Amino acid sequence: MNYTQTFLKALLLYCQQQNVDIDTLASRAGFKTIDLFTADDFSIDHNQLETLWKSSVQLTTNPLLGLHFGSTMQIAALDAVGQIIQTSNTIKDALLQAASLVHLLTDLYSMQLVTHEETFSIAFKKNRKFKHYPNTFNQMGDFLMAFTLHELEGLLLKPFLPIKAHMPTYQKALTSSYHKVLNCPIHKSDTYSLEFDKQHLNIPIITANHNLQQLLLNHVANNNNHYDKQGEFSSAVFNFLTTNSYLFSINIDFVASHFNMSIRSLQRKLKEEGASYNQIVEDVKKSLAIHYIKHGNSTVKEIAHMLGYAETSGFAKAFKKWTGKTPTRFRQNR
Repeated sequence: MNYTQTFLKALLLYCQQQNVDIDTLASRAGFKTIDLFTADDFSIDHNQLETLWKSSVQLTTNPLLGLHFGSTMQIAALDAVGQIIQTSNTIKDALLQAASLVHLLTDLYSMQLVTHEETFSIAFKKNRKFKHYPNTFNQMGDFLMAFTLHELEGLLLKPFLPIKAHMPTYQKALTSSYHKVLNCPIHKSDTYSLEFDKQHLNIPIITANHNLQQLLLNHVANNNNHYDKQGEFSSAVFNFLTTNSYLFSINIDFVASHFNMSIRSLQRKLKEEGASYNQIVEDVKKSLAIHYIKHGNSTVKEIAHMLGYAETSGFAKAFKKWTGKTPTRFRQNR
């Protein structure tokens, strides 16, 4: 798999969501969007990547583009989650595995897990060989910080809050924007790092028993997907969302990227089959919620978190709308 190509697709689609003309953006960097989305062997050099990041920041007027993009990017879009969870029981296992995969995404940074007496740090070390690409360095560094934290939360059943963060790009005037993504104090430093309580290293990840993803795959195989009758593409989107729901916050831009199309094209194609993306997301949540309540041992709170609900009460309300019963009552009557 061409991880860099997948990353670039997601970046352009994210910029498109910010009302940027991605054809113009690609042109500035010296390539065509059609090549990015269709070629099997697409690649760009570091000079092009530097121009792409610089232009992306300019056109979105967002100096924290990398940070915000990282907080939405999905490891599922990179098709690497399976490799991580299959060899990981705990957060420590997952981080060590992830560190070995960073080079597939970028050669500008390496990732290190550093343990201290009472804390541990996830550090991103710069490859000084590429010091002449400041925009790429800064935006990719910000991206990796937000992306790592975002994906750790996706692998757990609770928020994963850092004690503090260190960033060479930190701008005090934008503190509130940093805090919304990282949820911790940020300090100006020469290196990028996130520091956590050391006891977090032994927390089991959501897939530590290695059967959740298989459970989801089996659910797709055995479940009567009513979108099969509605249209081939609608059914494919439904199945993709279902099998990747262990990272519940998958956004429409990454679904579009998975199917090698723009968001607009994805929505138009679903509409042609009489479906909508929002309705499919709702149906996926309903299907999985019922399945988890019937067949799993997770608590209602855990299921709510897995499906992306910030509060258990919100999930309970939705479940009652779907089934006419509360999750607890439904489980009692199964």
